[in-house]
Amino acid sequence: MTTTLVDNTTVGVNRDYSSDSTKSGIRNAKDYNLIALNVLSGQFITLDLKPMLVELSYFEDIYSNSVSGQILISDAQGVIEKMGMHGNEYIRMAFGKDENPNIRIDKIFRIYSISNRQKTTGFDTENYVIHFCSDELVLSEQYKISKSYNGKSISQIVNDVLLTYLRVPENKYDARNIEQTKGVYSIIVPNLKPFEAINMVSLYAQASKQIGADMLFFENAKGYNFASLQSLFQKDPYHTYEYRPKNISMENYDKNINQEIFNVLGYEILNSFNVIEGISSGTFANRLLTIDPLLRNYKVTDFNYLKYREKSKSLNKNPVVNNLKNRFGSALYETPQACFKLAGTNSGWEKVDYIKARPGSVTKDIFVETFFSQRKSQISLANYTRAKLYIAGDPNVTVGSTINFDLLSQDPASTNDPKQLDPYYSGKYLVTAVRHIIQTAAYNTIIEVVKDSLPQAYLQVDNERPIIKNTVAGVKK
Repeated sequence: MTTTLVDNTTVGVNRDYSSDSTKSGIRNAKDYNLIALNVLSGQFITLDLKPMLVELSYFEDIYSNSVSGQILISDAQGVIEKMGMHGNEYIRMAFGKDENPNIRIDKIFRIYSISNRQKTTGFDTENYVIHFCSDELVLSEQYKISKSYNGKSISQIVNDVLLTYLRVPENKYDARNIEQTKGVYSIIVPNLKPFEAINMVSLYAQASKQIGADMLFFENAKGYNFASLQSLFQKDPYHTYEYRPKNISMENYDKNINQEIFNVLGYEILNSFNVIEGISSGTFANRLLTIDPLLRNYKVTDFNYLKYREKSKSLNKNPVVNNLKNRFGSALYETPQACFKLAGTNSGWEKVDYIKARPGSVTKDIFVETFFSQRKSQISLANYTRAKLYIAGDPNVTVGSTINFDLLSQDPASTNDPKQLDPYYSGKYLVTAVRHIIQTAAYNTIIEVVKDSLPQAYLQVDNERPIIKNTVAGVKK
């Protein structure tokens, strides 16, 4: 145990707060190695928070532009006063499972707030929470963009915002993580914050090798990403996770640390099939009426879930609905009028002689018929089955990756060894949220995973059977 000096002032005790892990590797699935938790404050004074740490929570979300989190501190030495900490500092954190530099998260964040400062009952200590986020989020709040992008793809615009207006460092930017988009646009960014500008143009973006408009901009442990959901779906699974209670034996299972790391400790199904929500949101079917005031015409574009699936990429091979028809003879994906949308369009202007005759008078096609009718459905479908998994801490799990989840059947008649898997809730999932939680005794990870499809199809319905026809018609027979 050694004393840590900060600007010649004793502020804490520097202990190895890693759990039972050594250079030879981890001994328990929840072991970890907290390498650094250092605050840069004042006149380049660094403070090691590890001796005061109660809990570190690090959070990624595929629908968020920035990584964020919070640190709960128990302070018995008044470091807030000594360091002049007030919520405008930087912090470097690095943690992993062992000494392997490739299996860790190592990032610099901006502290933006210190909250919940209170005296601990019965002890001469204070507890408070340090809130942090990526520095780019703070920069995005400080500046705005007013710029015309003429003849640029959406991916080019995203790159320009990241490199010119946010100056994202090399360790957070990899051009391979910015997926190429199709189409050339003329877009004016009207005095928006950088992240607001990216989110605005993302609505129009179509991946060059996919259909629809399902592009997302997010940050994970590897940096910034601009990717299509369908492209993410095609990634090889990071690993197969199993929910295997300890009283259930499984074939070829040997009790080693690797098995324990990839065993699901608990799970919760957050979203599942919802007919009303699927209809009202246009997930399975919707209708778009686009009006062209210049050419004085209109176009009707219908979205049909099953037709979309024929061309799109998915996580698993089967759809999330069956073929049950209502009393009017229509399935869920055959009633586009249930969700009606209206928008203006400029489709086809470049082919009209009297418009293209005047240089600069043609606005690039924004493909409203594609992104307006499909984007909301694609996002909704991607989250149609959503689950929360509790696992042993693993820094390699990031948003945008895929996993396999083997959920054992709850059927008591399933006596096979190994037990059969749940045919609908098992399968390949996309990781959309990750929370790493480090406490003194253990490191846990909570992940949210989603899927748009099933490994096994729901049973098909014989809509012509008398009992089905009578039931659907509301006749009790």
